[in-house]
Amino acid sequence: EADEEQILKLISGAEQIIIPACDGKNYLAKAKEMFKSFIDSDFFEWELNKAGVATTETSVAVYEMVRDATFVQMFGSIGADLDKLCFTQHQIEAFCKLHRKWLRADQCATFFLFKKDDQYFVARVRARSDGLDVCVSRLESSDVWHAEYAHRLVVPKQDK
Repeated sequence: EADEEQILKLISGAEQIIIPACDGKNYLAKAKEMFKSFIDSDFFEWELNKAGVATTETSVAVYEMVRDATFVQMFGSIGADLDKLCFTQHQIEAFCKLHRKWLRADQCATFFLFKKDDQYFVARVRARSDGLDVCVSRLESSDVWHAEYAHRLVVPKQDK
């Protein structure tokens, strides 16, 4: 794939970033200690305020945007099988707690893909002066995110 078509660049490189095993009981809408600044009410509206499944230890990769793109384009540029790019909400919370230095600062967002039933959603985490906030979008959102803000995207590491 030509460089000018590249949407994301890997910034975590060879660094081992691990999310430990999670029991799946935590979910973003109730993580008030973690997301002190704001929790999007759409987590409730869209009935995403539910526990998930238990997961094993997971290695992650962190990317930064280098070209304007929608969520579908961003995640699609990493892999065609979106299920392999999903985290549970508990894993997203654990990442934010353990690997905060990898979250994009300056109120720019870090994106995480998750799934409920057969629908995909993107959790958008921002580090603000009063703590983290978390919002949610549908993967199909037509919003174009601008590369100049170097938004980040975190996914489970893909086997080569």
